[in-house]
Amino acid sequence: MADLNVLVVFYSRYGNAEKQALAAGVGALRAKANIRLRRLADLTGPDAIEADSRWKENLERMNRDYVTPRPADPVWADVIVLATPADSSTEVATYVATLPTLGSMEGKIAAPLGPSPGDTVLGSVYAAAASAGLIVVPAGPGAVDGDTVGAARAYGQRVSQMARLLKAGR
Repeated sequence: MADLNVLVVFYSRYGNAEKQALAAGVGALRAKANIRLRRLADLTGPDAIEADSRWKENLERMNRDYVTPRPADPVWADVIVLATPADSSTEVATYVATLPTLGSMEGKIAAPLGPSPGDTVLGSVYAAAASAGLIVVPAGPGAVDGDTVGAARAYGQRVSQMARLLKAGR
């Protein structure tokens, strides 16, 4: 069985998208994938962050716990999970738009993940991923009984299994 590499990239202010990203990473691990977990930097200026104590506190913790994506990360990955919060997909869509400058994205799966699959916030991430040449796999049905973490875990496992099948068929 060939190695399968999953890059989990997320942007989170208050920890909600972070939880989903972690769950998707666990799902990828269940599918026996190697994972890298990366948090995107804020595009918002420091004044806005300073004005929101909850955001500032979470940012300080996340900056200790995570590194930003490295240029080699998406080249290494077979799957790129892209977790975004409900209120902004700018950071994720901007990151995805840069991917073709780092190398070919042909044959790689993009797995956009938001608070719920039907969220309009995912539209810009889907569009950016498709424009970057990635195979976009929608999250599918939403959480059962409000279990967004369980749904994200199942999604991470499902896209990893799909990528393994694609990779085996090459």
